[in-house]
Amino acid sequence: MNTLEILRLVAEILLAVVAAGGFKNWTDTKKYRQEVEKLRAEVESAKTNTRSNELENVKKAMAILMEEVVEPLKKEINAIRKEMARLRRAVEKVSVCPHSADCPVRRELQSSEERDRASPS
Repeated sequence: MNTLEILRLVAEILLAVVAAGGFKNWTDTKKYRQEVEKLRAEVESAKTNTRSNELENVKKAMAILMEEVVEPLKKEINAIRKEMARLRRAVEKVSVCPHSADCPVRRELQSSEERDRASPS
């Protein structure tokens, strides 16, 4: 075996080592890219789940708000409307009442009206 053959053998061994290292690097890089893509997909899935959970929480909060606040307020407003209608009917009848000249309710309503006009709020 002469020097040229030895150099060629050494060069081929070095080339094989470098090629094997490069191939390993390429396969590792490919593997890492796949892992990164998998992790990105998991992150997106987690974001989607989080958004879904947030929307579900908002829906639950709205349902609670409607049930615990809005519905009782609606009932209270309707009751106030009925009371106002009764009061309005009663006030409208004051002028035809035989006791209207000396009616304490009429006097109170007129004095409270005058107080409201005198003190603007």
